[in-house]
Amino acid sequence: MAHVSSYLGLVSWMCLHLRVVVHSGTRTQYHSLQTTSRYPLS
Repeated sequence: MAHVSSYLGLVSWMCLHLRVVVHSGTRTQYHSLQTTSRYPLS
């Protein structure tokens, strides 16, 4: 069950991170989206 709890921890961390990104504002979000498009991760 350790693997399941690790997964749940990761999911809750991602939800928290998303909440922070949303609170930081649409303008910041748009800027980071532009930066990500300019420098693709793949």
